[in-house]
Amino acid sequence: MRKLWFSEGSPFARRVRVVLAEKGLEFQKDILNGIRPEETHRTIHPGLMVPVLMDGDLTLFESNLIIDYLLKTYPDNAPEMPKPPLVSGLTRPGLHWEDAKTLAILDTLTDTIVNFKLLRDEGATPERFPYLQRHLARIESCLDWLEQRATADGFVPGWFSIMDINLICPIMYAEKRSITKLHGRPKLESIVARFSGRPSIVSTPVSEAGGRVVRQPDAKGA
Repeated sequence: MRKLWFSEGSPFARRVRVVLAEKGLEFQKDILNGIRPEETHRTIHPGLMVPVLMDGDLTLFESNLIIDYLLKTYPDNAPEMPKPPLVSGLTRPGLHWEDAKTLAILDTLTDTIVNFKLLRDEGATPERFPYLQRHLARIESCLDWLEQRATADGFVPGWFSIMDINLICPIMYAEKRSITKLHGRPKLESIVARFSGRPSIVSTPVSEAGGRVVRQPDAKGA
């Protein structure tokens, strides 16, 4: 039986939850909202992060690694999912390196948004800490770059791509927490608007508080 450890506020974990929903795969939930004792978390992930997927005897860390596994191991999508269908791979044949670069920037965007939120929760402000000013500049730079590479129909027209998912999850997280918005980026705005009503997105809402998980700074998984 599959089991997923996740925080309800984590945009990284939400990526995996969306793909599981797209494929109609059932799984047991272990929700790690709030601070868990380090010795408890260490037993499932040496980096003290989420998400973690256990599927039979296999345990996997990191959201895109888990998604890659799900796409390759469970190629069928749930029949009730609307069109366009979920892609069959993280990247497209012949465009692997270009798509991989886009996924890398989406990881940077998500990581920076999460770290900004966690530092702000500790009382840091951009006015007092240049490091947070750098975070905001990095977020805007990533969004500008992604706007140039996207289309109004998604990063892979005709499909619901992992890049689309990896954009939607941190943007919804950031907007709910008043970190950033997509204003002035019509292609990215179109992607979020187009897919935000999709059942897999609606059924995996981001929590208000975004439960904190024991983690290291600049690590994927808060």
